[in-house]
Parts: sequence; C-alpha cells; structure tokens
Amino acid sequence: MDAVSAPLLAATDLRLDEGASVVVEGLTFETQGDKVLVFGGSWPVLRAALRELAPRRGALLLGGHTPEHAARASTVAIAPLDPPLPPELTPRAYIAWSARLATTNAGLARKRAAEALGALGLEPVAGSPLGRCALTGRRATVVAAALATGAPALLVADPTAGLADDEARGFARILVKSLDNIRWALFAPRLALESPLALAADEALVLGASEVLAQGAPGDVAARERRFAMRVHGEAEAFAAALAARGFTTSGSPPRLFVELTGSQGTRDLFALALEHRAIIVELSPVAGALA
Repeated sequence: MDAVSAPLLAATDLRLDEGASVVVEGLTFETQGDKVLVFGGSWPVLRAALRELAPRRGALLLGGHTPEHAARASTVAIAPLDPPLPPELTPRAYIAWSARLATTNAGLARKRAAEALGALGLEPVAGSPLGRCALTGRRATVVAAALATGAPALLVADPTAGLADDEARGFARILVKSLDNIRWALFAPRLALESPLALAADEALVLGASEVLAQGAPGDVAARERRFAMRVHGEAEAFAAALAARGFTTSGSPPRLFVELTGSQGTRDLFALALEHRAIIVELSPVAGALA
C-alpha cells in the first residue's frame, strides 16, 4: 500500500515513554479520512512522528511508513508548532532550504518553494528576517517549508493556537486553501467547530493514553459533549452493573468504561455511585470538548 492510499495515521499497540513516565500505552488506531483533526492525548503521537519519542513497543505509521522512512522519502512532512528558527534567515530562504533538502532537482525545488511561499501569503514578508516577523508569519513559514518538500501529506500542529479569534479564522482560511490538494492531519488541543479547518476536515479523532475515545465526522464527535471515558479501580464490575441499573448509558469493559450522561445526571453522580460500590474512578476524560 503506497503513502497516498494507506491510512494517514495508524498505530498498533503503541507505547511511548517520556523520561520515567509512560505517556501512551497500548494505543491502536487507524484514520479513515484525508483531512483529519486529532485531539486528546495527541501530542506524544506527534512527537513520535517527529522522532522526538521512540516507540518502546508497537508501531506508528505515517502514510503506511515509519516516521524515519516518511521523512527520508518526503512522503509525509511535518510542521511543528513554533520550532526554533534561524532569526537571520528570511521566509524565502528558509522555505527554499526545506525544498532543496527534499529533492536533488534544483529547478523543482525552486518551483515548489515559490508555490509554497505564495500559497501561505508570505510575499509581503518574504525578504524580512524571521526574527522580525510576526508570529503568524513565522508559523506560516513553518507550514510553507513543509509544503515545499512536495510531500503528498502533512502533519501540522495547529498554527492558529493562541491567536485572537479573527486572526485565527483568517489564518485558518489560508491554511485550508493552501492544503486543499493534499492530505493533512491537524493536531490541536481544541478547535472551534466553526473554524475553517474544522469545516474542511472529514474526520476527527480523540485519543486517550491507551484507546480511541471518539472517531468520526467532526460534527458527530462534537455532539458527544456529555460522553466520558473512565478508568476504574476496585469493584469495577459491581460499579458497571450499578451504572446500568441506575439508567446510565455505558459501554466498554471494566476497568475501562464509557458513560453518557443524560437528563439531570452529572459527574458527581458517577463519583457517588462509585463510592457506594467500593470503586475508585482514577481517570475521567470528556470525549468531546475538543470541538466546541
């Protein structure tokens, strides 16, 4: 399966450690869409894609290839959030350097660099030192540098993060247009459902540390605003039975449970019921909330 037809992102029994801490354990997933939003515990996965974290077990594939192969063959390029940039280089020079690293064809590299610079609207600051560019200019340069590799797919850490609403919407429109003809996955802590990026996406994925909390069309995922993932210790089986008896909508198997609150039910009721049945809720994660 080639990089274009393979899932954009896939993990099998993935374990990632950061120092002495396990940040991902046994995670398995596979994306279906060509324009994907990735939320939840996604940052360790992005760091593994960047080869900053090496899997201790299992595998992470980008377009069907390991991160090392994807980088070497320019099948998937990555635009991290606010990496160190040489302050004396201009956006034009930085993008040209990225394009040149991806191909031995100098003419093709120049063409790709010029197209990427224009696609991200960087012409007005193309000759300014990056150290003097505004934040949006630097972030656009990072995305353009990834685009200039000619890779058919991009992984992008949300470059609209932390921007004012109007600025974020304008930047998002530029991103959507510039990435229209390639596959992309956007990693973000949260994103407005009305963002051009959310509207352009065909899939949203909410990751926990060890499982997929939600996956589907962005609108469908956003609608699950009262669904939670739980990890339970103690009398988990009795607690699960009590949840069903009290009218909670549940799925999964102890110690991992999903529960959907309806009517007047609240998270306080979950903790009270757990206490009553000698169970301990050690993790409670909202499935939605990333898209709002």
